[in-house]
Amino acid sequence: MLTEHLTQEQADEYAIGSLEPELERAIALHLAECPACRDIVRDSERLAALFAAGQPLRRASPRLRNRVFAATGIRRPGPLWRAVTLGRAAAGIAAIIVAVGAFSGMLGLRTQVNALRSQNADLQRQIDEALSQKVALAALTQKLEDQEAAAEELRATLKSDSELFIALISPRSQVASVVSVDPDRGSIGRLIWDDDQKRVWFVASQLQPLPPGETYQLWVSAGGRYYSLGTFSPDDAGFARYETRLPEGITSYDTAVVTIERAGGSPVREGPAVFFVAELSRLNEN
Repeated sequence: MLTEHLTQEQADEYAIGSLEPELERAIALHLAECPACRDIVRDSERLAALFAAGQPLRRASPRLRNRVFAATGIRRPGPLWRAVTLGRAAAGIAAIIVAVGAFSGMLGLRTQVNALRSQNADLQRQIDEALSQKVALAALTQKLEDQEAAAEELRATLKSDSELFIALISPRSQVASVVSVDPDRGSIGRLIWDDDQKRVWFVASQLQPLPPGETYQLWVSAGGRYYSLGTFSPDDAGFARYETRLPEGITSYDTAVVTIERAGGSPVREGPAVFFVAELSRLNEN
């Protein structure tokens, strides 16, 4: 019984039946107990079957037969000898020729299979590299998009700062102080009203954070009716800067107030007031 695993050459020879009977029996006993060698032999048998199915049968030429007979020691056999011995010798020699041809063909076919496997491995590596490059490109693109978004946000902030500065230095702008309903809050702020830009800025600090579901909402009263100027929320430091356009037809207000409303804002004033806005005054008068 074999104690070592089969080599690829032994597996190929076993598959085409070209081994000595004793070695063939030993290999058969080994295969009964070794799954790994059975897989190798099974692969060799598939290759042998593919090769046999793809090779056309050809009749040997007279010259080749004579050379084979000469190589085996057959010299001008008599009729009886030719009838008995020649048939056996020819059958044995033909079997040897077929086995050698099959073994050579299997080697060639195995070489082609290995080449295909190598090509598939190279192709898979190229695919993996392409995917890796695609992932890296996607990450770079996302980083550029994030940087562009941050730059756009910075430009918007600078633009807002510029517009607020223009409103502050304009002689036509008006400003009012923000008065907290609860003196203990300590919040301070200003409301800037710019007729030229038709815009309003509300700036405050030390604002109290609101629980989820609530928001600050700015209102102005004109002609006995309250108009919403929108909602805003402070940052983590309690600072808020909110800007919006004036409603059509409103050039001033009777009173202004900041209330706490439900998230998203309310179409009518409902919540409690937390800030009152003093009367507007010209900046150049202060």
